[in-house]
Amino acid sequence: MGRAMLFLVSGLVIISGIIQVANMNRTEVLPERTAIHFNEQQAKNVASSLIDNAIQNLLVDMEWSDEISMSTADGATGTLYMSQPDPDDEYRVLLTSYGTYGGYQSEIEVLMQRDSFSRYSYFTDAETFAHPYTHVKIWWWNGDQVTGPVHTNGTFSMSGSPTFNGFISSPNDWVGYTGDENSNDPATRHGSDSPNFNGGTNFNLTKTKDLPGTEQINLLKSQATLTFNSNKDVEFYEDIFGEGYVKVKNVGCSDPLTCYDHYKLSSYENAEGGVVISVDGQANVVGEVKGSVTLHASDDINIVGDIVYDTDPRVDSTSTDLLGLVSEEDVEIDRWAHSYNGSYDLTIHASIMALGTSFEAEDYSSGSPRGSLDLLGGVIQKNRGPVGTFSGGSVASGYTKNYVYDTRLQQTIPPSFPRESIFSLVYWRDKPVVKVDS
Repeated sequence: MGRAMLFLVSGLVIISGIIQVANMNRTEVLPERTAIHFNEQQAKNVASSLIDNAIQNLLVDMEWSDEISMSTADGATGTLYMSQPDPDDEYRVLLTSYGTYGGYQSEIEVLMQRDSFSRYSYFTDAETFAHPYTHVKIWWWNGDQVTGPVHTNGTFSMSGSPTFNGFISSPNDWVGYTGDENSNDPATRHGSDSPNFNGGTNFNLTKTKDLPGTEQINLLKSQATLTFNSNKDVEFYEDIFGEGYVKVKNVGCSDPLTCYDHYKLSSYENAEGGVVISVDGQANVVGEVKGSVTLHASDDINIVGDIVYDTDPRVDSTSTDLLGLVSEEDVEIDRWAHSYNGSYDLTIHASIMALGTSFEAEDYSSGSPRGSLDLLGGVIQKNRGPVGTFSGGSVASGYTKNYVYDTRLQQTIPPSFPRESIFSLVYWRDKPVVKVDS
């Protein structure tokens, strides 16, 4: 027993000695490590502040391009460089920032880009229907399900529990059907309504995302490889050899031998590897798209029947068929489009942009139900447009909506499709801090 106690006491003495030595070593090393950490952090702060400054400059002026240098009285220095990672891609800029302090250097690399509007599954400037006499608020309700990025510059109105599976954003907090839109208190504003935001939210954007203006539309038109100066009927098709074509004729022309011109799409590709068709007037469109195409019209684009991809990307993920529809006015579904191919429903494969007012169905509030509107792609519009009416929980006229996001639009863009006027963050990379010669 005595020997065991002796061993125990001796062990405690040894352990105590080890702890004392460790504490002495820590006391000597700690100030040095603290100083190193401080210097590293200061270098990071310098590099980060330069990046923040450049991003703010880009938000104010997307044409901003410069080099930034700084130095402080306590010896901190920093430099930021701007470059284009791809000389042929004017929509991406690379910001590289260096911050140095106390013999340590931090490097940060940030990639910014102006996104194409085609990446949105749903975009509006205002969440109202532009009625001839007043603007009517449009509600998202229980049955609505949306995949892909969603944005409005206005205010989302929510009734019940609509589901958003992509990122949703706005400069304004949403209002519930049971809430008070005049309140700044979220609980009061939302009421008992509870949307499912499964993809993340930002209802506190500091800037609106302006729809394309004259400059961007002129740029789109300048990149057109097929240009027409009057109203046209436009039909896409695939020939017997598997080549994509577009058939174009003057609206009202009736002679099948002289009215039509046929264009092989692959012969009219621009520098982006796609085809841009520009119509100075109204364009009526239908058909099977094989290839990557953007159709622009200075007036309305009327969808007169099914528009489908030759290869459905949901069936074959390697599909390169893609269509953008850009109207400076409205994109309208013709009253009888659902019967063009003898079917009850209507299928549209496209990313649709209506800059005048809306994407909507002609005479949506009259007649019998027309079936399902199956849209693969996205809708970008000034005001939210109607495609049907409902009564007692079912469609009374027009179409029921079956909108599916084309996930390729997150990375793939219809040729020359308009871009946002502000830059967004692609990535931010903090590289390891390194010691440099002082």
